[in-house]
Amino acid sequence: MRNILRLVLLGTFCLVLGGCGLFIKHIPQGQIMSPTPMDHFIKVGDVNFHYREYPGKGEDVFLLHGFGSSTYTWDGVAPYLQKQGHHVWALDMKGFGWSDKPEDAKYDPVTLMEEVNRWMDVMGLDDVTFVGNSLGGAIAVLMAIEHPERIGRMVLIDAASYSQAERPFVVRMAGMPFSRGFAKLFFGRWAIKWNMKKVFYHPDRVTEEKVDAYYERMCTQNALDAQISVARSLDFSIFEKYTRRIPEIKAKTLIIWGREDRWIPLENGLRFRKEIADSTIVVIPECGHIPQEEYPEKIARLIADFMQD
Repeated sequence: MRNILRLVLLGTFCLVLGGCGLFIKHIPQGQIMSPTPMDHFIKVGDVNFHYREYPGKGEDVFLLHGFGSSTYTWDGVAPYLQKQGHHVWALDMKGFGWSDKPEDAKYDPVTLMEEVNRWMDVMGLDDVTFVGNSLGGAIAVLMAIEHPERIGRMVLIDAASYSQAERPFVVRMAGMPFSRGFAKLFFGRWAIKWNMKKVFYHPDRVTEEKVDAYYERMCTQNALDAQISVARSLDFSIFEKYTRRIPEIKAKTLIIWGREDRWIPLENGLRFRKEIADSTIVVIPECGHIPQEEYPEKIARLIADFMQD
């Protein structure tokens, strides 16, 4: 009841300040705002997946975003890796970014992982350096367990996987009764900005351009419902049968963590370091949950150096 009351109070406050989400104009599936030559679509099964490709003659690097995010999160990292000669790929998972967000689909991490695996199969990607942030990190872990042939090396950036005492606020709220209705009623640009300031250590780095990029993608058809479906599917008691197998991972792994991450605590990163035999960890001071956006050049250099070891 307390959480429902919070939703009502928060929604009322935001309705007064930010306007009603019911009047947001939705962007149709398959349409991209400000497309670039790197943007592509390919249909795998019934889903039209959006991805970005940065061609290069070197090794393949695959970048996977986290919850509520998209290929945009790698905009400061991918060009740097391409300049180092690597062939860089970034994917919007089903339900995210510019990819399709079908209604009544399964959005649990294992389903998302198998869809990523099928996409990689279609694209002919094996033995990649698989880089995953947050939910994308959880997908990387699942891939390393279930499809190790896909991964030559792995980079986990503030990765989800382990159960934790408190989930991020937006994930908790998504699981509340009537959350779909509240999300559609009160969603606005304000919500994106508010949440981004929670995952950044430096709030001044939450630029208007970043807010717009996230907001536009969340205005796509069925985006809010898809995010709520993802959040409600994050059952760590089910996921535990996979986390018990993390010590089986053989891939050489670099763990990167924002020291001030308020979504996933540093202790989870230290646990990855303990349980993955061939792993190292780099902790970034004064950094939140998405280091690739707060310190893109530093993260790109860490990945590039890791690939040269």
